[in-house]
Amino acid sequence: MNPTEPNSADLNADQNAIAIDSIPENNTPPQMPQNLGTFLDRLYGTLFLPQVTFELLKANPTFVQAFAVIVLVNILETLRLDQFSISSIVWSVISGTIGWIFFTFLLKQLANVFQRDVAILKLLTLTGFASLPWLFMAPALSLPPQFRVFAAIAVMIWFVVWQVWGASVALGIKIWKTLAIGPLALFGGLVALIWLGNTLKLILSISL
Repeated sequence: MNPTEPNSADLNADQNAIAIDSIPENNTPPQMPQNLGTFLDRLYGTLFLPQVTFELLKANPTFVQAFAVIVLVNILETLRLDQFSISSIVWSVISGTIGWIFFTFLLKQLANVFQRDVAILKLLTLTGFASLPWLFMAPALSLPPQFRVFAAIAVMIWFVVWQVWGASVALGIKIWKTLAIGPLALFGGLVALIWLGNTLKLILSISL
């Protein structure tokens, strides 16, 4: 007796079943969360998951939390310099905040030259959180002398790279282009602060 040939309909059904079984249960790409949870989550993400965190901070900017980072960084920097007076801490926070806002504002103005229009809130958020690496300056300087200089240089490089990285994400441009904008904004901020200081001195000298 000759064996019966398989029915073409059965073959098609079997092939369809195999194809369905081979499809993974979840083939949709993972979705990024809409927010970063708590403030501590954002701090951790900025330090150790910068690319994802910067993108999410850009999508969910927050001036209050960025300002809190600037305040924290300047307070700890003042304490590192052994200046425990309230006036020193307040002045450090005020000057640090002014420098942060000036730098961000000039960064935005220079970005307009490259035809990049970005909300100032996004830039403030990204540059504020990108200041976090400076928190490690005090631990770096507390190391033994043979490691202190290298650790301090590493922290400074970390700080600069994070600032450039955060600004590039906020502006939506390549990092190498941000490297061209950043120094100009920093230089402009220093000049603006010097002019502001000289103006205040002139006003005080006239009033006195």
